[in-house]
Amino acid sequence: MTEHRPVDDPQRIGVVGGGMAGMLAALLLARDGHDVTVFERDDTDLPATADEAFEGWKRRGAPHARQSHALLARLRRTLQERAPDVLDMLADQGATELTIERILPPDMDDRAPRPGDDELVLWCCRRLTIEWVLRTVVADEPGVTWRRGVGVERLVADGTDVRGVALDDGTEFEADLVVVGGGRNSPIMDWIADLGGDVRPTEEQSDAGIVYLSRFYRLRDGRPLPLLTEQGAGGDLGYLAFAGFYGDNGTFSITLGIPTGDRELMMLRDPVAWEAAVRTLTPLRPWTADGLADPITDVETMARLTNRIRRFVIDGEPVATGLIAIGDAAITTNPWYGKGCSQAGIAAEALSDALREHGRDRHALALAMDEAMRTEIEPHYVVSCIQDADRTKLHVADREGTQPDASAAAGREFVLHGLLPAMRTDPDVFRKFFRSFNMLDRPDALLTDPDVLAKAGTALAAKEERPPLPRLGPVRDELLAIVSSASN
Repeated sequence: MTEHRPVDDPQRIGVVGGGMAGMLAALLLARDGHDVTVFERDDTDLPATADEAFEGWKRRGAPHARQSHALLARLRRTLQERAPDVLDMLADQGATELTIERILPPDMDDRAPRPGDDELVLWCCRRLTIEWVLRTVVADEPGVTWRRGVGVERLVADGTDVRGVALDDGTEFEADLVVVGGGRNSPIMDWIADLGGDVRPTEEQSDAGIVYLSRFYRLRDGRPLPLLTEQGAGGDLGYLAFAGFYGDNGTFSITLGIPTGDRELMMLRDPVAWEAAVRTLTPLRPWTADGLADPITDVETMARLTNRIRRFVIDGEPVATGLIAIGDAAITTNPWYGKGCSQAGIAAEALSDALREHGRDRHALALAMDEAMRTEIEPHYVVSCIQDADRTKLHVADREGTQPDASAAAGREFVLHGLLPAMRTDPDVFRKFFRSFNMLDRPDALLTDPDVLAKAGTALAAKEERPPLPRLGPVRDELLAIVSSASN
């Protein structure tokens, strides 16, 4: 664990929102010695166990609470350094730890360990298990006051210098710093507009182009989790992406991603149609084997997904001081890439470091957080937008039978027939991909690495010498016929 001493000048900090971003910020800042109060609008008791949380914990502020999830290596590293007790509690709750040794492809001959492998670890568990563990730890943390059932109505400020928040019970809370989480639906833009400053935040967003459908299962007694490396755990049929995810306490989930606006495929929300569909997907056969597991949820839907970025420093000038936005209140990316919690962790860690460096210099603090966002988080947003735009172009071309966008098609060709074959056989390419996917490296590091490009290029050139790629599942019309027959 990295040595971490309390700050010399602790501050009184109000955190708006008790989701992942709010809890991570509260935990790290309290352990720095700050006096932290969290305002969480949801007024619900903390369930006694993680299983009870999954079964009945109402999290209105987290619509994706029962979607598939994983804790990427980037956030795992932060917790290992700043809050190892969280990882210990996750392990106690049955979270599945995936080391590099467990996920190396079966075709990999060289399985010798490499320097840095200790970083290449992610944790698989249900989203509500992560929230339950964090809530348990944060609520018991000295220096944190948890105020549930209390909403924030507006900011209290002297001009654009924020000095606290006004609560929906008619009271005000004075703070040296206000940290706003609150998720994708945070009203921070309206709150800042109400301050009437000359400099306004900017926002840009794009449709992720995908709708998620997920269902959770629990293993029957004595049955092991399917091996990730046996046939892989997912794939993309062009009209349908799919993946299996490990959970905790003997659970796992399957998620399907369908293009936004494909009304026919939305029939997969029906459990009968769902079960018929997932059984047609070759890599998921170990996950759908008879007698392996029983469903423990209906088919959960998550739609209206966007990539969105908000900037709170414009031309070097903060739109407000004494105010920091983190997590989805600042940047959202397509949840398919699993980066949201890690992005929240990066922001919480950056805020901890910025407060340690700049103390009560509110202007410098705003600039430091903007710099951290632009260098540490925004590149992941940019890549998410590019990937989603390319996937949408290919979906449209496949659906309409038109010529696909040349750049998007070339990218798909390079990944399918160059990068993926190289990853299956070369241990260094696989590790570099895993580091990029887990946000340990910049998102552009993989495809700007000369060694990766050379090896992927060699694999692409040998495409015709390899057997055709295995059939992952049926074509779209065939799948629709299968699920329609099952539903009738």
